[in-house]
Amino acid sequence: MLITRTTVRAAMLACFALLAGYFLWLVRGGLYPFIIAFFLAYVLNPAVGYLEGKGLKRLWAIACVYVLLFACLFIVGSRLVPVFVRELESFGHDLPQMTAKGEELIISLQSQYQQSALPHSLRTALDDGLRTLQAEVQALVAGVVAGIVHALTHIVGLAISPVLAFYLLHDWHELIAAVLRTLPARWRHETVLVLRDIDKVLAGVIRGQVTVAVIVGVFVSCGLYLLGVRYALIIGILAGALDIIPYFGAFIGATPAVTVALLSSPWLALKVALLFFVIHQLEGTIIGPKILGENVGLHPLSVIFFLFIGEELGGLPGMLLGVPVGAVGKVLLSHFLRLII
Repeated sequence: MLITRTTVRAAMLACFALLAGYFLWLVRGGLYPFIIAFFLAYVLNPAVGYLEGKGLKRLWAIACVYVLLFACLFIVGSRLVPVFVRELESFGHDLPQMTAKGEELIISLQSQYQQSALPHSLRTALDDGLRTLQAEVQALVAGVVAGIVHALTHIVGLAISPVLAFYLLHDWHELIAAVLRTLPARWRHETVLVLRDIDKVLAGVIRGQVTVAVIVGVFVSCGLYLLGVRYALIIGILAGALDIIPYFGAFIGATPAVTVALLSSPWLALKVALLFFVIHQLEGTIIGPKILGENVGLHPLSVIFFLFIGEELGGLPGMLLGVPVGAVGKVLLSHFLRLII
């Protein structure tokens, strides 16, 4: 059996890809500034391209987008950061009291249905469910606090990410051309088609869904503030971030808000649940279709499947990444099948 030059080149390329993947896995802890920078560059690239199409040089287009972005961040941050810090300090101070009050509420509920005529098996199931709910709420709160602390410990990497994103935006077309030049000539056309389809999919999943999540976060924060719910800004930011998760994000994001409101009064908790229901309906019928446009081409069953797989492999971050990774995988698989069939 003769070994052709093409076979040798393919084997060398596969070995290089494996070694590169293994190296990136070893240094994965230091890659987060580059990942954030790529995400930021990908989100901002359409705005830069729009200004470039209006006649501005790319460097000036990037500068205009950055000035506008940082001006908005400064205006919003100067007003919201002090509120966020105060709410975070208040939350840390009140957490022991909230935990004790939550336990009292659970004990009160248990005593009420334990004295009822419910079957013993059903009372036992309710006890187990309440204990599980309590543990999950405590785990969610601990995870949020740990995530905030973890982000603050990586402040240097977060600060350098916009600088890296600037260089990525400036050399965006050159970087893509350089990647294409490393490929054999017969692969370049197909690679361009694959990248174009991936960009079309991710435009809806990332750019569109992030925009929807920001709008939902603003609505939730304003609604909770008007209802008088404590920690409205923190809960709104959390609800907006979790809204990126299809189907389940709205329910997961509503859980902390309803729990905090329930510690004040059941009537307030009912109003908070109604608020989330209204916002979710607005998102599904007006906000989402207007911003996202066409869907990512995944059947709802496929979306749920990728969500469960992501949760199993990576928890909450896995759920956030499950649908984008699944959508990209669908594009790659469709092109692969088209080539071999």
